[in-house]
Amino acid sequence: MKVLITDGNERAALAVTRALGREKVEVIVGAESQRSLAGSSRYCRQTIIYPSPYREPERFIATLMEAVRNHRVDALIPLSDIAMHVLGPEKDQFERYTHFPAPSARAFQEISDKYRLMQQAVAQGVAIPDTIFVPDGRVEGIVQRIVDFPVVVKPGCSLVKDDNCWTKTSVCYAESPDELLRLYRDKSYLRQPSLIQRRVIGEGQGLFVLMQEGTPLGMFAHRRVRERPPSGGVSVLRESIALPKSMVEATLKLLQPVKWHGVAMVEFKVDGATQRPLLIEINGRFWGSLQLAIDAGVNFPLHLLGMAIGACATIPENAYRVGVKSRWLLGDLDHLLMRMRKSDRALNLPPDAPSRFETLMSFCRFFERNTFYEVERIDDLGPSRFEVMRYLKLA
Repeated sequence: MKVLITDGNERAALAVTRALGREKVEVIVGAESQRSLAGSSRYCRQTIIYPSPYREPERFIATLMEAVRNHRVDALIPLSDIAMHVLGPEKDQFERYTHFPAPSARAFQEISDKYRLMQQAVAQGVAIPDTIFVPDGRVEGIVQRIVDFPVVVKPGCSLVKDDNCWTKTSVCYAESPDELLRLYRDKSYLRQPSLIQRRVIGEGQGLFVLMQEGTPLGMFAHRRVRERPPSGGVSVLRESIALPKSMVEATLKLLQPVKWHGVAMVEFKVDGATQRPLLIEINGRFWGSLQLAIDAGVNFPLHLLGMAIGACATIPENAYRVGVKSRWLLGDLDHLLMRMRKSDRALNLPPDAPSRFETLMSFCRFFERNTFYEVERIDDLGPSRFEVMRYLKLA
C-alpha cells in the first residue's frame, strides 16, 4: 500500500507516518517545504513539495493530483482544516485515481462552521455554553444583554476565503463591553456569523471517532491535562479516559445525520460547577493528540486506511488502555514559559489554575508511569532533532 498525506509539519502527520510506516505502508509526506517534521521520520519513504493551499489553492490541488497519478497512490489523507477545505470539493476527481477517506464537502462545512454547528446542537438537544448568535457583526444592541465578563468571541469559521485566498481567524476574549465592541470593529471576519459565549471553567475532554457513512466504527476519549496557551488551546499533556456516555450520545446526534465518513474529534468542556459536558467544536480531520490514541491501543490511521480499501472492522470499545498519557515536550515547555513570564490575568487563567510553583514541579515529572512522548522516540530520532532545530530557529 502507498499513502500520500498532507501537512508534513503537523504533529498529526508525524503520528500518521509512524502508525502506517510501522505497518509496512509506504508513506509519502507532502509539505510546503523540502524538510518537515513528518518528512524527517525514518518511516517516511518519500517527500513532495506543494504550493501554499492558503495562497495558491488551485496549484495545490493540481500538484497533489499529479502526485497521486504519478506515484499511483492508494489513498490520499488530508491532515489539516485548510487541506480539507481545499481538497474536499475535489473529492470526486481524486477518487477517479485513488481512495479519499473523507466526508463530503457539504458535511465537512456543516460540522466545521461553529455557527451552524451550535445551532444544530441546540436543535438536537446537545448542551452548549450559554451562547449569543451574532449573524452580521452588529453587537451594539447585544452588549447590554451580557451580564458576566470575560466572554469568548468565536468566528463562525476558522478559515475564510477572500479573492481565492484563505486566511485564518482566531478565537478572542473580551474583558469588558468596550473591548467587545472594539473586537467587532477591528476584526473584519467578525462581520460574518459569529458567537459570543460564556467562558466555561472546567476540564477539556474530547472524543475521537471513525465513522463509515454515519456508522460508528470506533471511538476513543481523552482529557486535557495541560494546554498551550494555558487558558485553553492545543493540548500539550493529555490522558486517555473511558468513553463518557453523554459525550458519545451527543457525538452521534451531530455526526450521524450528515452521514459522517472518516475521522473527527469532538471537543467538549466539562463545566466545573455542573459537571455537564458542553460542546465546544468538532474538528473533521485527524487531531493534534492522535499519538495518544495510538499509544493507548487504537491505530486510527490504519483503521481509516482499512475503511478506505474496504477492509475495515469495528473497533471494540475496550480496545484501548485508560490512564495512558501523551506529552508534547516542547509545547509543554512553552506552557511553562508562559506561566513564568506572564500574570494570571494576562493569560486569562481561571481562579483555580495551578500556581507557578505547582506548574514547574509538574513540568519536571519526566518519567511518569504510562507517559509517552509524542515526538521523541528512540527508534525514530529524526523528528525530534528537526523539531528542536526549528524551535531554536536553526532550521
